[in-house]
Amino acid sequence: MELLTDLFVSELIGKYIVDRSGRKLGKVRDVWVDPENPFPVVRGLMIRHEGELKVIPWQDIYMLSQRVVALQVINSDVHFEKVSKKQFYTSGILDRQIVDMNGAKLVRVNDIKLAGDSNGVHIVSIDVSLVGMLRRLLPRGWVRIQTSTRWLQPHFITWDMVQSLTSDGESLALRVSADKLSKMHPADLADIMENISHKERLELFCCLDPETAANTLAEVDLDMQVSILRQMDKERAADILEEMDQDEAVDLLSEMSEDDLDQLLSLMEDEAASDLRELLEYDEGTAGSLMTTDFLVFSEELTADGVIQRLRELAPEADYIYYLYVVDSVGSLKGVVSLRELIIASSESKISELMHTKVISVSAEEDEKQIRRLFTKYGLMALPVTDESEKVIGIITVDDVLSIKR
Repeated sequence: MELLTDLFVSELIGKYIVDRSGRKLGKVRDVWVDPENPFPVVRGLMIRHEGELKVIPWQDIYMLSQRVVALQVINSDVHFEKVSKKQFYTSGILDRQIVDMNGAKLVRVNDIKLAGDSNGVHIVSIDVSLVGMLRRLLPRGWVRIQTSTRWLQPHFITWDMVQSLTSDGESLALRVSADKLSKMHPADLADIMENISHKERLELFCCLDPETAANTLAEVDLDMQVSILRQMDKERAADILEEMDQDEAVDLLSEMSEDDLDQLLSLMEDEAASDLRELLEYDEGTAGSLMTTDFLVFSEELTADGVIQRLRELAPEADYIYYLYVVDSVGSLKGVVSLRELIIASSESKISELMHTKVISVSAEEDEKQIRRLFTKYGLMALPVTDESEKVIGIITVDDVLSIKR
């Protein structure tokens, strides 16, 4: 066997196979590979011979190179095999989409690179660049000339970064750890989710930790959220819902059947389930349906230093500390302090001395049109929702308002 150093499947497809006497048997139609190996091994070549698709096994192949595909036996001695559905061919790899972690995007397998020696030939990498596609479409040798002049450059992903294949060709994807996936921006992951099949979407989604899964789910449209959640293990779905912002979780749960809703809530922590049940009682399009009950209020007796210390202990998400709401001893809303005002204030200053007493708030029944108007008119980043006693029962953030469908 001639040493192979740089051979692509595109260069094999369509090439004539000749036997030991030089007689042409047919053209290469596909390449049979064994997907069970870390680097899939070439097991044979598919050709159309005497009107039928057949496979020439590896044992009969003498030379596989850019110049020629030659057999070590004559035509009559070839051990032809029937094409079987159990055999896996490179056509099942070409044009599949996979996740390119470096570019945080979906890419297409445009060509497959082979290499080997006397011990066999293996798939070593896949080409996901335009060069790979041109190599398949344009005259042989043209791409090699152009890439040698650096006009075009291939983009290879080594096969050890690709997950093992199955005979049905449904599991081709990058071999990426959950840690790497978690480091991708949720918006990038969402873009990928929206451009792959439902089955691939579920497989990729199952690799994410609950927090990353929740953030990614929030970036896709509601129909896709529902589709993913319905197909997922209920315990994992409950874990993800607990990580989502409450208003987003409520929107999603509102689309579930009553049985699924009850089952999901029963699998959550009691406090989280109780909060969501309460929010689900509000009519859609009201402040109650938009708000989250994850918020912080501070006693008017606290000093600026005391509030900062409390913030360090609780480590709230940034969305919840646009403004700091101040309450009296019975929990009624008395004022608001911006985070900037708190930081630059004297550490001994009481927040009752720093707060603004004219606080814009809404009731849980307020409609979203009025809420949007208040955010626009006053340039708000957050808006408290109060009950009849002026106690804060939730907050609406600007992100919640921006997500409202007009």
